[in-house]
Amino acid sequence: MNPQPLSFIVLLGFLQSAIAQVKDPRQASNATQYSLKDVFLGAFSVFFMQCESFLEHQRQMHSRHGRDNAQSLFGLGQIPTHPQIRNILDQTAAKSLFSVFRCVYQALQRSGYLKPYQCLGGNLLVTLDGSQYFSSPKLHCQQCSSRSHKDGHISYFHSAILPVIVAPNQTEVISLAPEFITPQDGSKKQDCEMAAAKRWMTTHAPDFAGQSVTFLGDDLYSHQPMAEHCLNLGMNFIFTCLPDSHKTLYERLNDLEKIGEVKALETQKSNKRTQEIYQYRYVNEIPLRAAQPALSVNWCELRLTRQSDGKLLYYNAFATRHELSDETVADVVSAGRSRWKTENENHNVLKTKGYHLEHSFGHGQHHLSQVLLTLNLIAFLFHTVLQGVDKPYQQIRQQRGTRKGFFQDILSLTKYLLFDSWQHLLDFMLLDSPKTPPATDSS
Repeated sequence: MNPQPLSFIVLLGFLQSAIAQVKDPRQASNATQYSLKDVFLGAFSVFFMQCESFLEHQRQMHSRHGRDNAQSLFGLGQIPTHPQIRNILDQTAAKSLFSVFRCVYQALQRSGYLKPYQCLGGNLLVTLDGSQYFSSPKLHCQQCSSRSHKDGHISYFHSAILPVIVAPNQTEVISLAPEFITPQDGSKKQDCEMAAAKRWMTTHAPDFAGQSVTFLGDDLYSHQPMAEHCLNLGMNFIFTCLPDSHKTLYERLNDLEKIGEVKALETQKSNKRTQEIYQYRYVNEIPLRAAQPALSVNWCELRLTRQSDGKLLYYNAFATRHELSDETVADVVSAGRSRWKTENENHNVLKTKGYHLEHSFGHGQHHLSQVLLTLNLIAFLFHTVLQGVDKPYQQIRQQRGTRKGFFQDILSLTKYLLFDSWQHLLDFMLLDSPKTPPATDSS
């Protein structure tokens, strides 16, 4: 029987295919007891199972029974130790794994899973936002950025752009390949979020061939070079646009307000037992900056208040190239507001829901921290996809209630019982009566 589209087997196959293309950094004379496949999949299994002790549990199981779940679930031949994994991964570049994100995105497109994420006439919304994932006052490597403090000490850190696909009415976000903010060859300046974001756009724009894309970003992104970069790639944008950093735009806006050229729209919506008032203002074709030539953008804002007492619940303003009208302004603002999902559903989940984004799993001297972050993001992506398309996975998650409880159950089962496959494990969890009972790991 062929595996279901985007089953765990298919997703793991994307990762295995990427690993197969990685050049082994070890010299032929070195000991190569463990294959690159074992090393990468061993590290990935720890992130996917959300347990640093998973490999040790399976090593103990193998010593007693000659089999283990690292083999049957993830395809390892042998189980490397953590130091061996770190030493080898430190010599391989994280970008060798980026094809996994592309393969998953393309599979989601083919299956129609991304249709609910389309808005504004078929656009996908891609948020761009940087996040720090390592910091130390002493430990550093060639890939570290640095920050000088007033008291004279220097801190070293790693950060990256973590793009995700979002949509106003979708709770899950779809992870895309990261872009690391790291010293660039031939540049004397320290790398920054804007430069990394532009690199990501340029590199990954071909991945979206045939698909309209709108980039979302905070006020840091809302300047002419970034806006033009989006447009030159055939993409649109909705960037936060605040008065303090856009004085020319707001001066022009005030002039237009005086002559009645700024349009206004007010609507009301019920939220539980209260009424909320949505007050929009917008104008098309307004200069983004004072210096010429100035890019003309379309500007809009939302002031959201509670009807009963007038309390301000939300305010923000945006610059975009999407045409604004009474019919479109609410949708454009809703799309712009969905940028918050990159914090709540991406960064915060990665930091607090078992992925431990800011925990140092290993720093290394070259690429280790970047490779480990990438494997962690791939695990998060696989979990998200399975939650969206795999019915048994969905049912078990729903029954268990919490993400933490779900993974606790998986870890307990795989610590003591052997399973022939991921599907075998899900069947056991769902039915308590799999077709082939798992072997008991008794000593």
